[in-house]
Amino acid sequence: MEQPRHGKQPQRRRSVKNEKKRKRASFLIWAVLVVIFAGGAVFLSAFFHEDTKEKVQKSVYPLEYTDLVEKAAADYDLDPNLIYAVIHTESGFDPNAESGAGARGLMQVMPDTFEWLSGMRGEGDRYTADDLYTPSVCIDYGCYLLRYNLDLFSQDEVSAVAAYNAGFGKVEEWLSDSTLSTDGKKLDQPENIPIDETRDYVSKVENAKRMYTELYGSK
Repeated sequence: MEQPRHGKQPQRRRSVKNEKKRKRASFLIWAVLVVIFAGGAVFLSAFFHEDTKEKVQKSVYPLEYTDLVEKAAADYDLDPNLIYAVIHTESGFDPNAESGAGARGLMQVMPDTFEWLSGMRGEGDRYTADDLYTPSVCIDYGCYLLRYNLDLFSQDEVSAVAAYNAGFGKVEEWLSDSTLSTDGKKLDQPENIPIDETRDYVSKVENAKRMYTELYGSK
């Protein structure tokens, strides 16, 4: 005798339900995988973006003449990042750089300043102004001048850097002005430095020092 057709219907319903469950599970697995891979892609993209950004920044703010910089930093108790910042701002690491005013070398030391420092150090006959194009000489004398300025201005870096550009006579004049310095020892607001060139110079050096510190750490 032929079996009633409706006898097999429940099994078909169960198959349909199971198929829906399988599809739902497959969709959920697919969705999870998409999220995982998308998240990984975002992470990798961010990682490589940051890595590329750092490489570009380091190419703009390189570490060059490291042996000479580290020696001068030790000799004159200076932050290497400050030395790199001054070289970066002054010459862009070009040992043959010469300004319109006649400053020479990596740290753009003026020949008359070089002569004065040489005499003060008892080395008046040792060098000529052309020796400022020699990295070891220019870095040594430039750092000697930075240390001189720091000692002169009670270790105030802004005043020392401003004096490197404008001369310590100008900075002493500004420190005596109560509108620029309340204590006569440091410039209260570097952005108020009266000479545009020196104001911009101090800003560039301090920003470069900050970048060197961020990229390479404190020394």
